[in-house]
Amino acid sequence: MEWDPPRTAKALLVCLPHAGSGAFQFRTWQERLGPDIALLAVQLPGRENRWREEPATGMAEVLDELAPALAARLDLPYVVFGHSMGALVGYELARVLGREHGRWPCGFVASACRAPDEQGEPSGTYRLTDEQLVAELVAEGAVPAALGANSRLAAAVARPLRGDSAICDSYTPPDEDTLLPCPISAWRGQDDEGVTDDHIRKWPAWSAGAGTVRTFAGDHFYPQADPHRVTAELRAFVLGLLPPHG
Repeated sequence: MEWDPPRTAKALLVCLPHAGSGAFQFRTWQERLGPDIALLAVQLPGRENRWREEPATGMAEVLDELAPALAARLDLPYVVFGHSMGALVGYELARVLGREHGRWPCGFVASACRAPDEQGEPSGTYRLTDEQLVAELVAEGAVPAALGANSRLAAAVARPLRGDSAICDSYTPPDEDTLLPCPISAWRGQDDEGVTDDHIRKWPAWSAGAGTVRTFAGDHFYPQADPHRVTAELRAFVLGLLPPHG
């Protein structure tokens, strides 16, 4: 999704949301990013304006639809930003866009997410009711607490959450040709107990280029708590990757 992309853009920023969420969380980011960057927010099926569609349940299913559609839009240098599950999808998306479409990103930001080989045990969400599923994810800090306080809201988000959980549970990290040929920056909230400093420090090893880590004030959802700072950091990261004359 796009919101008034500037015609003066020198780069694209592809944003992927956390599990159960949609593109609308990035609605205000375009204005904050300024006239040099155009925002492309990924909307997976089963949420927001794609509510009637069946949510995807596997990484390959997501990439088969998303990669060709996005490759056709990449007319400028681009950077991928993914938050939580979005970072895992974003990493695999970057690999497919590079290897199959010849469009490698010039940078990748993994936010609030463990490295591909550190994903942990399957969630077992298929055994839980909608309320139990949302409550467990709230307790883990993986979804906002407000979702657990409203049973109707919990039921509404449980459907895409189940699909997204299945994507993560069935994910297998690649065992060869895994490195991205671009800088990776790994970000986390300092109070995020599920994604520790040790976890994000393993992300730079997945880059053949430079790797950095950043810690922000806040928990797993620090971008929502301080979008001004996060978008300012993203703007600096993206523009810092462009050539001086770009």
